[in-house]
Formats: sequence, C-alpha cells, structure tokens
Amino acid sequence: MNSRKQFGIDIINDCLLDDCYLTQKCIDCCNKEGRKYIAKYTPSVEILLQVIEQSSEKGLIKPNNIVTSSGSVLVMIFDDFVLKLYQSSSTWNKVVDILERTYECPYVINMRNFVSIENGNKDSCYLEFNLASYFRNQVKIHAIVTDKLNPIVTYSPSDIRTLKLENTEVFKLFQEIGIALDCIKESGFSQGDCTFDNIGRIGDRFVLFDFNCVRSNFRIDDDISFLIKSARFNLEKECKKITDFLNYVSNSKYPKSFLSKISNYCEEYDIKI
Repeated sequence: MNSRKQFGIDIINDCLLDDCYLTQKCIDCCNKEGRKYIAKYTPSVEILLQVIEQSSEKGLIKPNNIVTSSGSVLVMIFDDFVLKLYQSSSTWNKVVDILERTYECPYVINMRNFVSIENGNKDSCYLEFNLASYFRNQVKIHAIVTDKLNPIVTYSPSDIRTLKLENTEVFKLFQEIGIALDCIKESGFSQGDCTFDNIGRIGDRFVLFDFNCVRSNFRIDDDISFLIKSARFNLEKECKKITDFLNYVSNSKYPKSFLSKISNYCEEYDIKI
C-alpha cells in the first residue's frame, strides 16, 4: 500500500473514526461492517488530502484537534488554518455565500478556499484538483478552509468554560463585531448566532466566525440582542461602565446606527478602542 493511500486511511482511522464523526456522513470514506466502521480510500479521501496539502506549508499533516459545530459540521484545526467539512450542501452553500459577500470585512473570518463535489457536480474556488478520474465515481465532500483564530471562550476536557476577555475589552469587541454585523446586514443577512462562543481573535482584532445559522433577513437588532445576552452570560463581573453600556445598547431604538453611538459612548468614558 503506497504511503499516500496509507496516510489517507490513517487520517480517517485516527482523526475521524475514533470519535465516530463519520457517522455524520461528512464525507464518503468508510463502510460499516457489523457495528464497526472501516476506513476506505475513496476519491473523497483523496480530495480531502489535496485540500490539506494545498492549505498547509508542511504538506500532508494531521489536524491538531477535531471538534463539531452545530452537530453537522466537522471542524479540523491545523497549525495555521481550519478545515470544515459540511454534512449538508445547503449549509455549505449559505456559508460560502456570506463569506464571499463579506470578504473585505476584517472582522469576519477570511475564507481561503472552498470545494464542493457531489455525484459528479463540482464547485470549487482556489483549490485546483486533478478530478477527471474522480467524477466517474460517486464523491461527496463539502469543505471550506478559513484562517485560524484564537477563540475568546474555550472549554477544557472536563467541559469547564473559560472566557479569555477583560471587561474593558467589551467595548472594542462590540465596535468591531458591530462592524461585522453591519457588513452582514448590508449583504442581506443576519448572522443568527452572535455569541461570544463564535468570536475569536486574530492579532488584536475581534473576528466573527461560524455562520451555520445565518439567515436571509435584515434584523441586525436580533444579532445585537444575542451579543448582549452573551456578554451578560459570560462576564463574571460587570463594572458600572459595562452595565451602563449594555443597557445603553439594549435600549437603542435604532440598531443600524448604534456603531457611531458606541464610539461616542467610549469617548465619553475615555475608553480606547
């Protein structure tokens, strides 16, 4: 068995089958024999390897960690990028759509590449594959590659929740994520799940990620409400400035203009953003 094929089978066995992620049918690369899943080297596996290979400066490598998102997305976390495998092509489509529309916004996660192949139909961006032979076979893979960020909320193996955020940073977070929400709104969508769990850092920027729940409506106030509730849920202590600020944003009658008001509010309290 050649080394590439063995690596493909190993990555399925070691990274996906151990935790039964493939029962979600993200990609077609295993058979079920009795009660056990057996990895096989299908065209889907080869495309997965090519996605990894073309995204990594180190060539073929295994992910550092694997998690799931919304129960239907497999998230493979590598050294400097994140690869997401989608069970549903419709979810993949809407995520790619919103990330293409907001690619100029520095506070929305950057999508580097994407590929979707199912039953011979191909939709790909920067990823270039030699796929002629694969289209003669049934292939199922819907994937995107994004920048890697550092989440501000993390979970330990024992499911202990930790927030990596100072109270004073809430103002900066609201301004930058507010810009992201405004950009999404201008594209005709709302994020649908704007919580601290879906916000991370790249350098000194706060960045919004995870668009599995994006909706095609303009209710930015719903997203702001999510963000306020998430702040109050996550912050162990709210100083008077934070409490006043959250009440101020909560009571805003014109959410679409709240960004300029946030800047004025922060200036009033001499908070650098």
